[in-house]
Amino acid sequence: MNVFFRIAAIELARLLSLSSAAVSAFVFSFLSILLILMPIQIYYGSLQITDLQLVLMTLPCAFGPAVMVAYAPGIGAGSFDIELGTRRLSRRELDIIGKVQEQLKACAAKSAVKLPQIVWRVKDTGEINAFAYAHNRVCFTKGILHKYGDTREGIERLAGVAAHEIGHLRNWDTRISMFLRYLSMPVKFGIGLNNNTICKIPFVGFVFSIVTTLMRVPCDISQFLNDSTSQFQELQADRFAGKLMNGVGISGFLDDLTHVEERQGDTFSAWLQRSHPPSELRHDELARGAG
Repeated sequence: MNVFFRIAAIELARLLSLSSAAVSAFVFSFLSILLILMPIQIYYGSLQITDLQLVLMTLPCAFGPAVMVAYAPGIGAGSFDIELGTRRLSRRELDIIGKVQEQLKACAAKSAVKLPQIVWRVKDTGEINAFAYAHNRVCFTKGILHKYGDTREGIERLAGVAAHEIGHLRNWDTRISMFLRYLSMPVKFGIGLNNNTICKIPFVGFVFSIVTTLMRVPCDISQFLNDSTSQFQELQADRFAGKLMNGVGISGFLDDLTHVEERQGDTFSAWLQRSHPPSELRHDELARGAG
């Protein structure tokens, strides 16, 4: 696919995804405020709150968390550190990552690419993997560090993998996922509040369960839209890695990946569920980026 159309598809999906998530966040925040005000009004009587006042109360509840991580992304990054179970590096790991950074800086100088400030993390699992998250995190698993961290060729492969993950950061893939995550918080709160209050009332609760299920549809659509372009996002990250590393490191890692990746079949449903393109096709994107 032409790169222009691929980027256009990613950006359109992001716009629709964020819009759908915002709709769900607003609707569920509005519902939560009504449920919270209900017992207060029963006890104290009518509070004489206008529709405009309700809307003004809803806006910060719906969009406050997402705005917070937009202006203070470190808060979101710290929460993801806890949730994903990542940690800071040990001295031995710092030595390996130091060599990786030297390789990245050398390649960046040759290719005239500016590298962002990266906060490195490690996840204690034997899986051969790496991933980026939040606005500045790149995490290696202990398994991939032990597999590649002892040789010069291994350092090159780690640098190539890191370049791919930096591509996700540069392309805002991880930031958009973080925004969507925080836009979903009012939805989860509203569903939990509804399930523990009005849904416990016979029949009325059944009706409200159906209503909240329908209200959640935009949130589910938002997640689907964001996931639908995951393969395009991976190819764009590969293109950045190819440009930065000129094919060094990442090609070797993809060769290793080709031998161990699980075959998910050739059905349409299997293709939809695949978050990463086949390794052989990713080689082509690396070559285009390097070229």
